[in-house]
Amino acid sequence: MAGVRVLEQDRLVPEPIWRPVATISDREREALRALDELVSGMAPLPVLHSEELIRGQVEGLDPRVVRQLARGEFTVQAEFDLHGTDAATARQLIERFLVDAHARQLRCIKIVHGKGRGSRDGVPVLKAQLPRWLARGPARLLVLAYTSAPPRDGGSGACYVLLRRQRVRAGGAPAQ
Repeated sequence: MAGVRVLEQDRLVPEPIWRPVATISDREREALRALDELVSGMAPLPVLHSEELIRGQVEGLDPRVVRQLARGEFTVQAEFDLHGTDAATARQLIERFLVDAHARQLRCIKIVHGKGRGSRDGVPVLKAQLPRWLARGPARLLVLAYTSAPPRDGGSGACYVLLRRQRVRAGGAPAQ
């Protein structure tokens, strides 16, 4: 151990990847129209998940919309990769990402939380806590549904999140 020195560690904070705003298909437009007709805005977000998959939605949301989300039928407009982030930091980053995405009037985003292979004992820390983070705090007012992504887009290591439409006040300004 003689001559060994501790290396400085630069802890880089991950940044979201913002994609250009994409036009949506007629099918997505119809699904979003159905969402607006069904969602009251303040319903609780029940959490349903298994060992591998996570899924949750506001009460009253058409299950077909969640199935479409799970199949990847919505255009992902932004994504955030949380690999290497501790839980406390990840929660703050996710909350900020959700608020920013909603302010940009995005509807579908992806959060890459990982499968936990790099975690102590191989237990997925972020994945286990993500459903609570999406159902509480500022997220509960913004999230309509979330579900594990299909295998082609990260599978059980990533999650699609469907955000509420931003309410617009008379005069065209977004409501606060």
